[in-house]
Amino acid sequence: INRSKQDLILGLKDFINAFEKSNDKNLTIEVLCNFISCSLNNHQKELDLLEYLSIAKKMFRKTEKKFGYHEKLFIHGVDLYNFFCEHEKLKLILSSLVLNGTKSKSILCTYGFFNNYLYDWDKKDYYDYSLKFNKLFPTYETKKLNEINFDNNKKIKIGFVSCDFINHSVSYNTKPLLENLDKKKFETYGIYLGKSSDIDDSSSDITNVFDKWLNLSNHSNQQIINIIQNEKIEILIDQMGLTQATRIEIFKNRVSPIQISWNAFCNTVGFDNIDYILVDNNLIYEDEQQFYSEKILRLKNIWNCHSGFEFERKKSSLPFKKNNFITFGSFNNFLKISDDVVDVWSKILNNIKNSQLILKSSYKYDASSILRKFKKKGVSDSIKILNRENYPNIRDHLNLYNSIDISLDTFPYNGVTTSFESLWAGVPVISLKGFNFNSRCGESILINGNLNFFLATNKDEYAEKCIYLSENIQKLEFERDELFNNILNTPLFDAKNFADDFKEAVLSIYNRN
Repeated sequence: INRSKQDLILGLKDFINAFEKSNDKNLTIEVLCNFISCSLNNHQKELDLLEYLSIAKKMFRKTEKKFGYHEKLFIHGVDLYNFFCEHEKLKLILSSLVLNGTKSKSILCTYGFFNNYLYDWDKKDYYDYSLKFNKLFPTYETKKLNEINFDNNKKIKIGFVSCDFINHSVSYNTKPLLENLDKKKFETYGIYLGKSSDIDDSSSDITNVFDKWLNLSNHSNQQIINIIQNEKIEILIDQMGLTQATRIEIFKNRVSPIQISWNAFCNTVGFDNIDYILVDNNLIYEDEQQFYSEKILRLKNIWNCHSGFEFERKKSSLPFKKNNFITFGSFNNFLKISDDVVDVWSKILNNIKNSQLILKSSYKYDASSILRKFKKKGVSDSIKILNRENYPNIRDHLNLYNSIDISLDTFPYNGVTTSFESLWAGVPVISLKGFNFNSRCGESILINGNLNFFLATNKDEYAEKCIYLSENIQKLEFERDELFNNILNTPLFDAKNFADDFKEAVLSIYNRN
């Protein structure tokens, strides 16, 4: 054991000792909150502290029972139970924080975002929450738009605002658009608000596709607004939504003449000054537009497009032929594996002899918590959980699809990047029809990929399709061949047509005064 970890563990033991001896409410909660933060932060740095995180959970339950609601305690509880993927407990803690009037912007965003993982909220619930949410964010000083001389712009200046351009799936969807967007018509700005420390040599792949790259990581929101307005950016694209509590409030303000939500949070944000949400016809139906504070701006085909990958695609043989059993896979974040998902996936594994399911998350969660959920259904022996650290680059990650016969999408929170990846690799994805934008992403991807066969209308059909394909290997092999041969010619990977559709949609609402 190295010295730094040894010192850390001694410190954690001191926390436990102080917690056990304390009878003071404030001291007990302060000690526990520090213990949770220290354990989580260092576990994320690849130190194995699962034992202490499990202890933290016991300490939390004991403290909650003794003292009841306490805002600081519950905020730390959100982080703790998020790590353990305990949806019901997370829902209770977040609901308590909101009902007790927390002013934490992070919690308010997390509460709205978290409900995408469950079926508890319908479209009206999201909309009603967004209206309340809108009132809790500040406004900043802005120039009046008529004071900015946009007419001097030789091209339409369009700014893309994100904390996640670097080493994130956002780049796979933004890059193909920028590479194909009409350079004679648009001048593009990359407005990066993430960590400067994340930028390295590989970041040039995304930074170089913008006409102008602005790293504003260390700037305040007021400074960012000033810079955007001084640059005379006419169209501002939000690529954050509720994923970034400290930055999304920029869009609460009238910074640019047109402000659009795209490619981040697939639901309504609720800000009056986000004018449009960019979708396609599969995502938001005509009779649902009333539940989005943004106007609906539709693309002809798909709302998103993937850049694909630069290395050569190779058609892999059906893993079943080598294994003599069906292997399913899902590389979505573990928090997307809701209880509904566990139920359906367990039904599939119980009905298909010797079948296996490979799981891998791009974020660090407690894998044992996921495994316990499947153990209750009697299928834990069929689950193989991969450690993300063993697959450090995208090539290693994509090679895992060579071991999978069929990919399984999560619901109601669908995968997006994972589905694009699987289809690029030639592995079909079973997805479930949804009830709102967020839960219909898989539906849109399959429809645009001419893969309607793999789209289920309900949970029973989802399982039945998996069982059918496992019993009809020739059908599965045929579908995989067709998929591999044709998928790159669909809107999913047709960056040129996507950029043209994007241009047409944006120009339809653009009017320089």
